[in-house]
Amino acid sequence: MSWQWASVWPIWLIALIGAVVVGIAQPADGIVWLPIVLGVCTLTAFAVQLGGPTEPGLVDRLAAAVLGSVVVLALATAILVPLTHL
Repeated sequence: MSWQWASVWPIWLIALIGAVVVGIAQPADGIVWLPIVLGVCTLTAFAVQLGGPTEPGLVDRLAAAVLGSVVVLALATAILVPLTHL
């Protein structure tokens, strides 16, 4: 795996860690905080991808990082929403 694509999965990891922190710290307000985590992931993805040399495939890597974050946070939402209504 090249360093370009290796820069995608840390963004997913940030989304996962953010979802776990929100789930533990604010389980009742998770719906409010998860979009903030997505914003942090998006800004971090831009910083990581634009921080290095602009190699071909920049848009693909950025889209993969953000889309992966959306999927991780959608799964977290699917888990947290039923827990808030218990």
